[in-house]
Amino acid sequence: MNGTSIQPERAWQMALDQLHMDMSKASFDTWVRDTRFISFEDGIFIVGISNEYGREWLASRLTSTVTRLLTGILDQKVEVQFIVAEKAIEEEIDDSLEEESSLPTGGPDVLSLQAEYQSIYDEIVQPHQVIVVPGYFLRYIPVLGQELAWLYIGFRQAAYEAGAAKQPGKKFGAPAQKVAGYSGMSLRTFRRYSANPGTWQRLRGLVTPAEEKPRWQHGIDNHPHRIPRNYRVALSLPLTPFDELSLRVWLYKRLAEGKNPLEVVKDALKIPVDELIPWQENTPSSSNAGTELHSVQDVLQAICGPISENNREQFQKLADQLAQHLMPPRDLVFLTHYFVTRWLPKLGHGQGWLVVLMRDRCYINPRTGEIRDETLVDQGYVRIANWLGLKRVKTIWEWLRNDEVARFVREISHEIGDWGESSRRFKVCLGEPMIEDDQIRANELLARKGFGAIDTISNKSADNSIGATDTHNGAIDTITGDTDTIRVETVDDPIGAVDIHNGAIVTNSGANGTRIGGDDTYKVGANVTFDWRDWHSLNSLTPGFKHLINSQTTPANAEKSESENGGTASQKMAVVGEWKTGDLLSNNRISSKSQEQLLEKGINAKAFISWLLYAASKGGSGIRDQVGHAISRLAQDPTKGAGGAYDRLASLPANELADLIVREISGQFPGKTDWRTVMEGTPRARLRALADQLGIPAPDTNYW
Repeated sequence: MNGTSIQPERAWQMALDQLHMDMSKASFDTWVRDTRFISFEDGIFIVGISNEYGREWLASRLTSTVTRLLTGILDQKVEVQFIVAEKAIEEEIDDSLEEESSLPTGGPDVLSLQAEYQSIYDEIVQPHQVIVVPGYFLRYIPVLGQELAWLYIGFRQAAYEAGAAKQPGKKFGAPAQKVAGYSGMSLRTFRRYSANPGTWQRLRGLVTPAEEKPRWQHGIDNHPHRIPRNYRVALSLPLTPFDELSLRVWLYKRLAEGKNPLEVVKDALKIPVDELIPWQENTPSSSNAGTELHSVQDVLQAICGPISENNREQFQKLADQLAQHLMPPRDLVFLTHYFVTRWLPKLGHGQGWLVVLMRDRCYINPRTGEIRDETLVDQGYVRIANWLGLKRVKTIWEWLRNDEVARFVREISHEIGDWGESSRRFKVCLGEPMIEDDQIRANELLARKGFGAIDTISNKSADNSIGATDTHNGAIDTITGDTDTIRVETVDDPIGAVDIHNGAIVTNSGANGTRIGGDDTYKVGANVTFDWRDWHSLNSLTPGFKHLINSQTTPANAEKSESENGGTASQKMAVVGEWKTGDLLSNNRISSKSQEQLLEKGINAKAFISWLLYAASKGGSGIRDQVGHAISRLAQDPTKGAGGAYDRLASLPANELADLIVREISGQFPGKTDWRTVMEGTPRARLRALADQLGIPAPDTNYW
């Protein structure tokens, strides 16, 4: 019996609160936050932790402190033990194995399994453990605010892990600590949000408490215990309020033209997503609070009204197709457990989403090793603040200068102009760097295995390294010499997945390590990988987030054209001859399947370039994915361009059109009538994007 009436679970929570005040935030979040009470019998107080590294750390550093705290709280002598939480599962398996021997022949087999890693990095970071979220959810961030957007992630993932996704409607238990952990919150912060009615008003339609008032029951200890509160978690996302309004307006206009509902939905399937539901500028996070949310199917049913029995099945299929058109099933965002549970508490909710959004604009091809770890953001800080629902643009500037954020995202250049709206290029870390404590432990484990002084990333000369630095993946057979010391002298600011050794490295003599990853990876280009969307659905076409700047593929030895205004040699073009349709499609990373379909239908370079010109011009100012818009138009008629001046400009010789684009970017303002009619006043960032799409090396005179 306890010397006090305090329950053991409550005693552990009180001890956690005291440790939270006494320890540094980084140490508490890394080692203590995810612990949980297991049992308290015969004076032995058992605490669970998820891995052996954590158990060792707690046992060696906190046993005496926790013993003192619990002894005082419970008013009795306490012996504290830390265990790995999975031990309970292992014991159940052992029991099952014993019972298996008594089962009749032919009964179900029960296997005892044990995990094993060849890489210390994989064992600690476990990059295979991911949280998968629909890409459409990124549009909810400015609606919910950064904190509540992460809270939805916590509820969603906890529901998946509890098994609720496989049996909708059935109630499953999930620890509040788990929801809080996947939300990047402490348990105390999670409870504060839970107690605020405004939280559930804002999350309405995504996470909904089933009971308004708490219910209680008496336990075997004759004390009242709160019955777990039931929450309904939406796994299929409804439309945001603004997107629903945009879709309704579009549908009403088409119905007013006299078309029947089936024709209207068929027409909607041919329209690019960014025209049906354009991105809302300056979305305040507090707007639309408590608004009822509806699915695409609900909106169609409400607007189109009753459908005849003969057309009902077809209408339902079209409604499902439109839902997938607006929210592509393969458009997914992947968040590693390590990033969410280890880095998010250190970064903060807003900075965490900043990293996620910037990563979502990049990709890695695991088959070819191709890496895109740079991205150009049109309108710079203003655009990013809009993605996050921030009114204060300078907040983005401040976040990017935070040391923790800088390990993931770093600004490398920007266009001269308005401070907030200048286009900016960023280098993005696509790997998962280990937090400091994990890096130290990894080095200790490597040293125990006899690798020597490996991974000395903690050296001050490498403090600014970004990426999964010096991580050894696979079996390393022989490493001789002063291993991996190259980075101390030669890599001052490595960014990206630097010094990653993939596969079995047989011999790596001396300091001559071969770096694969972020160094100049932007040069790799997309011309070597035509089907990148087939293997990485994360970066499928999604308005407002997925526009990536293409690599330059124009031959360096091509002839140069004369500038009409007598520009310098650096401003003269290196593009000659005619545009090649296949090269244009490949340069813009169109999947091989889509290329084949378009080429079979007779697509030509003139039509493609015509639509790219339109998307870059003032007439296409509302288009956020210029390439995606062009492809959607060509899918309807592969030989038809945007018409008028756009077709005439697309018909110009390649070097002449390239010269017009470069001189406009350079501020020389070419006087060709067609060009001035449709392209005058086009933002320079969109012209640079157009140059990238056409493989034209645009001048860098306006970039730092």
